[in-house]
Amino acid sequence: MNQPMSFMWDQNAAELAKKAGSSGGISETGAYEGVITSAIYSFGKDGSQSQALELSLDCNGAKANYLRINYLGKDGAQTFGMGLVTALMWAAQIKQATAQQVNTENGPEWQCPALVGKKVGLMLQKVLYTKSDGSDGYKFEVRHVFQPGTRKTYAEYADNKPAETITALELSMKDKDDRIQGGQQSASAGRTQSAGNHNPYAVPDSRLQQAARQHAQQQAAPEFDDDIPF
Repeated sequence: MNQPMSFMWDQNAAELAKKAGSSGGISETGAYEGVITSAIYSFGKDGSQSQALELSLDCNGAKANYLRINYLGKDGAQTFGMGLVTALMWAAQIKQATAQQVNTENGPEWQCPALVGKKVGLMLQKVLYTKSDGSDGYKFEVRHVFQPGTRKTYAEYADNKPAETITALELSMKDKDDRIQGGQQSASAGRTQSAGNHNPYAVPDSRLQQAARQHAQQQAAPEFDDDIPF
């Protein structure tokens, strides 16, 4: 006979309570405060000098993975993402983040352990895209970094200004649609081709020209009686 269990409030129960009612993953554009659970370096291929950090964020059970911040371009020059990385260090309250190579089941990878376990605030934008099989998918891009709790960006903190930037972004930022609109493109191409075959400035043939062309076609392609054996 099954016995009903008793419940006890402790630290583990408190952590479970935080996750109550939360979905498995973050699914909308917005500002999120959470803990970085992984920070992995990725590198460009085929001669590219690009580098990026890929973060995973846990917001009381709601997670976002593959949050990619590109900080070096193909030519090795710093990009807009370098500012996001340094703002991330400020929000995480670390002064140095050193890369460390770790052997995993998928082979060696470069990680940034100084960021793991740190609480930060990220403004995420949902990006819709078309998968390789033609179906729809979505991902998130990091648009801004802020201090958890105060919701201040570093610029607001440094200039001693009120926290307004993230709230403004929440009100104005919409999902970004990068999906391939195949149907619209095909229809547009069809309209373009149809328009290309029609010359609006062409002078219509006279009745005499039409009759002459019809007579020439009949002479060039005489009809045969299929019932006559050969």
